[in-house]
Amino acid sequence: MANVASKGTFATYNGASLNDIFYEPVFRSDEIMRNYRVIPNVKHKMNVYTSAALTKIVEKQEGCSATSGTTQFNVDNKTITAGRCRVALEQCSDEFYGTYIEEMYRSGVDVNNIEGTQLADAIVNRAVNGIASDVVRLAWGADTDITTPTATAAAYNLMDGWMKLMAAETVIEFAGTEAAPTAADAIGLIRNVYDQAPAALQQVAAGDKKMFVTPKIFNAYLANLEGSSADLAIVNQVDGMRRVMFRGVELVPMYEWDTILADYNPALFNTAAGDDVNNGVCYCAVENLIIGSDVTDPEGSFKVFYDDLEEKMFFRGYFKLGVQYLYSSLVQWGIVA
Repeated sequence: MANVASKGTFATYNGASLNDIFYEPVFRSDEIMRNYRVIPNVKHKMNVYTSAALTKIVEKQEGCSATSGTTQFNVDNKTITAGRCRVALEQCSDEFYGTYIEEMYRSGVDVNNIEGTQLADAIVNRAVNGIASDVVRLAWGADTDITTPTATAAAYNLMDGWMKLMAAETVIEFAGTEAAPTAADAIGLIRNVYDQAPAALQQVAAGDKKMFVTPKIFNAYLANLEGSSADLAIVNQVDGMRRVMFRGVELVPMYEWDTILADYNPALFNTAAGDDVNNGVCYCAVENLIIGSDVTDPEGSFKVFYDDLEEKMFFRGYFKLGVQYLYSSLVQWGIVA
């Protein structure tokens, strides 16, 4: 148990101030804000109300009958639950002995306390970046039903992510080289998913949709563009960022999917025959994918402190996180089988 009283904390952020050091770089990053819809005021549970599109509701008027047709205006709701998450890290100071980093240490009896040094700032930034990548991994792959192995369960059973929530959605299977998709496999899968997507998704503006793909699909798709006039799709730069498009829809390589698929195999990546696969695409409207948190949570905090007794740096972070999706008509999955 760390003797926090001996040194206290050299960096403590909570409540509104946590928004500046933690929520802003994590939940407001360009990647997350561009690819998902963020709701920043989910205290614990929030009902997100949805209503399916109304079709075939115009009918011939015959007399003054007040009787309506069979079509009803239904309002459904889905619940987004922002559960509490924790980050608990520690680092022994002697890990840096004998390295150039040791030059950043202080002198005298306070040699191991890196409070206020460039090293401390670097460690804080690295921790925040690690949390940001974990938010994406959990948003997609978290599953409360995982119980074994213990290490995988601990890393994923915080909540239910989109892959678990969408487990019953239709998945298009494209016959190809599953382990190493070719350029033809990538373009064939993407075309099938695009062409067979629900009508509601097809009507969404191209700029308001994304195609989330596994890295191998992304790289294989690039092979279709290289060496031709289609290279213009690769050079499409917005705010200094390279963005690759298919028919105006941006392709987003999901490197965290590889981590998820290496740890366990979600139901969405199983073929109808029961085989596990590791390459696919999720074609979805941005507004359909919701990340919920509470940027004003008074109990949210991020602390970094040094303890003389154990001669270690400690990191503690507490925040809320939850995800949900709205409409089945605004998402289409596909895999290489």
